Amino acid sequence: MEEPTEEDAELLDLEGYSSIVVIKSLVYLEDTSLFQYTESRHRPDKFRFVDFARRV
Repeated sequence: MEEPTEEDAELLDLEGYSSIVVIKSLVYLEDTSLFQYTESRHRPDKFRFVDFARRV
């Protein structure tokens, strides 16, 4: 959870919420070099977290 920026407030229509959910994801290649960085920002009432892991 983070305080929303002005851009967050404008784009997410926060309806009085004082914080937002921020998810950051890093994807690495086999040689451990960073390939992709993703950051998504969500309203608390619209966010749902589901975790799924398959290990072999």
